Amino acid sequence: MMWRDVRGWGVVAVLMALGAVAGASGVGAAEPAAPGGALVVASGEINGTAYLEAGAVCRLADRAAAGPGAGCLVQPTAGSAVDVALLHSGAAQLAVVQSRTLAEAFSGQGPFAATGAMPELRALFSLHGEPVAVLLAANSKIKRPADLKGKRLNLGKPGSYQRSMADALLAAEGIRMEDLTSSLEMEPPRMVKALCDGQIDAAVITGLSPLADVQTALDDCDASLLPLRDAAITAFLNSHPAYVPLTLHADDYQGLDADVPSFGLRAVLATTTRLPDAEAYRIVKAVMGDTAALRSLHPLLRRLDRKDMAGQGLAVPPHDGALRYYKEKGLP
Repeated sequence: MMWRDVRGWGVVAVLMALGAVAGASGVGAAEPAAPGGALVVASGEINGTAYLEAGAVCRLADRAAAGPGAGCLVQPTAGSAVDVALLHSGAAQLAVVQSRTLAEAFSGQGPFAATGAMPELRALFSLHGEPVAVLLAANSKIKRPADLKGKRLNLGKPGSYQRSMADALLAAEGIRMEDLTSSLEMEPPRMVKALCDGQIDAAVITGLSPLADVQTALDDCDASLLPLRDAAITAFLNSHPAYVPLTLHADDYQGLDADVPSFGLRAVLATTTRLPDAEAYRIVKAVMGDTAALRSLHPLLRRLDRKDMAGQGLAVPPHDGALRYYKEKGLP
């Protein structure tokens, strides 16, 4: 068996999936077959981390297969919302989905309010995390997240991941927009210059570490990073399971003397109840049973470990096949 990229077939599959989500009311949506009956993993954009992870999952799943078969296909898409649509329709059997998007689709909230809940969604394990970084100006008096109140803060563009995580941080701390002296919507390169020029006190930036703009701010104007771990954030994480504690690691940034606690979202390898228990178990065992191989496939995967993969950010119920593996290995 071999994993492949199916971009040529993907346009048709995405359109079919989106149509199924718009018109289907439950689990019984149409299930178009993949070419040759292959296992299809929807992966987000081809230049993203999720695409790399989907390829890694396919490689490990194929390596553990009992014999020759149709293979595992990596399906590039426009992102998590399309990935969920492909799962719901049956056009994909697996997908790498952002934990918050997965939770919203499961419950029919946010962008999925019109299409309704998708209770058939299940999680196999989580993958990479994307932490929030709050950069502080060199002369900042901010010592804890609550100190952002009354300050000049860059939040990022409306609709961006940066902005959504800034909003989550403010919500966790009970800080309203009117509590800020000013709230700006600059993108990262302008934001770093404004921070270095003293035009803002702090700035929220997000993404997969290491972030080049964070390093620039540390290098160019002696900026620092705000630790994001207090009682308010802990309570927020406890009540919002799609959000998880994460860390900005000192060895990712020159000049950072110690790890900085943070939080964010994780990518999740998701499926549905239609995936047979035996197949789900086989996939989870193949990937989580060889995390050393998984970590070796790309530097961005180097910190994955089984405990976090089984316990962080799953956002929806684990598949029964995954639970079987977790119980065997004593994982949460």
